[in-house]
Amino acid sequence: MRALTFFILMTTTGATLRAQNISTGTIALEDVLSVALRDNPQIAGARRVWEAAAELPAQTGALDDPDITLSHMFDTSKAMGTPPTDKFSISQKLPFPGKRGLKRKAAAAGTEVARQALRAKELEIAARTTQAFYGLYYVERSVGILKEQDDILAGVADVADKKYAAGKAPQAMVFKAQVELARLGEDLLTARQERLSASAALNVLLNRPPEAPLGSPEAPRDPAFTMDTRRLTAAALADRPELLAIKALEGERREERRLALRQYYPDFMLGYTYSAVGSGTSSLSFHGTEGQEAMLGFNVPLWWGRNKAAVKEKTAALEASRASLADMENATRWQVEDLSVKADTAARLFGLYRTTVLPQASAALDSVQAAYQADTAGFLDLLDSERSLLAFELQQEKNRVDFAVYMAELGRVTGAGPDGRKYE
Repeated sequence: MRALTFFILMTTTGATLRAQNISTGTIALEDVLSVALRDNPQIAGARRVWEAAAELPAQTGALDDPDITLSHMFDTSKAMGTPPTDKFSISQKLPFPGKRGLKRKAAAAGTEVARQALRAKELEIAARTTQAFYGLYYVERSVGILKEQDDILAGVADVADKKYAAGKAPQAMVFKAQVELARLGEDLLTARQERLSASAALNVLLNRPPEAPLGSPEAPRDPAFTMDTRRLTAAALADRPELLAIKALEGERREERRLALRQYYPDFMLGYTYSAVGSGTSSLSFHGTEGQEAMLGFNVPLWWGRNKAAVKEKTAALEASRASLADMENATRWQVEDLSVKADTAARLFGLYRTTVLPQASAALDSVQAAYQADTAGFLDLLDSERSLLAFELQQEKNRVDFAVYMAELGRVTGAGPDGRKYE
């Protein structure tokens, strides 16, 4: 199954052994994806649909069961001539040449639709699992950043309290510091509750109880967008399972239309009858011998209006699938472009924050802290610097997570798999 199958085969063997340990410690994305692709009920359902569809070609292309008739005449005493006492007949319906083959082709195309639907579901669950995994990482990282800021603010509050005790600062400054500490405490409580919600969302995708314990997700790699959008678009148009499913559906409807055209031709019936001739009132020399006969019949496709309507129906369905294909191709081009721009933007912002924004905000906070302790800066200046650093640190982690999520979505759209980097 191309890139996704390769990913599953390469990761499942080793990752399945480690997947039991996702409840504790630091957990890797590949281990979580291994559990999701193995245990998610939506994937299991799509796989069963595909397996069921795979059995259809052998059924639709088979001949109808033959008809067998056995008969016996109980009373021949009043029969004139030489009546058959026992009769055996067998008949077989034979569709017009080509009809069975068209049915098999249509069913095979339907099987391909189900197979691509399974691929699409696996890629969807992989992308959703990646999003939930890094959503959990972001919440946990937010808790860590808030704790760090809480420690900084606690030191600021302690300095404010000492200055108030020494008569160098008003009591309002102490109250303000306590209010900021309470606000941070509220944010910490909210973040911890969000951690429970994020953990439950990931567990559901893994087909685990929502309250099942989960370890701490590892951090995504530093963002760096190095892909060629034109190559991504070409890859998506060639390998996206939703597009391949629509193409298979178009093929199925094309064969169904051809089959509808064949309904203008008759089907045949071949038969054979064996008769055991009994004793009647005749004195003919062949009295009591056997009788055999062969039969050839066919239906007459007389009601052309019905056949014409069937052809028009299949033609409209075929044109609808072609329109759906064009629409999906347009949507795919836009999604690749949109996700590429978003991923590139997230990577650029991450680099900007790492090299410029965060170092400057951290240096500014250190400077204001020193100035505040030396009574050359105000308390509100210190709070503003602390809030700015907190906001920038949280935004930096959001940029990191956003990039990972956009890359996972690109992997889904292009059919490349969870890592989204097949076409670099």
